[in-house]
Amino acid sequence: MIKKLAYSTTPTNLIFLTLPLVGCFPHEQLNKASNHSIKQNNHKMSHQMTSEMTVHGLLLWASMGLLMPLGILTIRMSNREKCRRWFKLLFYMHVILQTVSVLLATAGAVLSIKSFENSFNNHHQRIGLALYAAILLQAFIGFRRPHRQVISFLHT
Repeated sequence: MIKKLAYSTTPTNLIFLTLPLVGCFPHEQLNKASNHSIKQNNHKMSHQMTSEMTVHGLLLWASMGLLMPLGILTIRMSNREKCRRWFKLLFYMHVILQTVSVLLATAGAVLSIKSFENSFNNHHQRIGLALYAAILLQAFIGFRRPHRQVISFLHT
């Protein structure tokens, strides 16, 4: 039991360990020679900008931090289900949870593009763009559903 818990939490721990390395603001550039942060255009954020950042974070947390894992758990539970009715119910719950998750991630991405300075010159924006592309690819593969063996390999 302990080995399973340690094995399943290792990727999460690695993510949390690398979070301090990710810069969030485009006006913070790293000076390679001295490893000090150079702050240009240092200004206070407006209340509207702060609230839009909060909504952006909440949308993406609800999408990737809550609904996607729940969708993954429901499809994993359905793999062990012998009753056809429960399998079907869990499968449709998976589809609904993942669809709502993709819609929330899309809303967060649209809010980011509309409201924030998106020059993709920092790690936060690049990682966000890559994650959004991966989310859309997973959704496309999930809805297309080619042969079961191929989908199991690509979609998981």
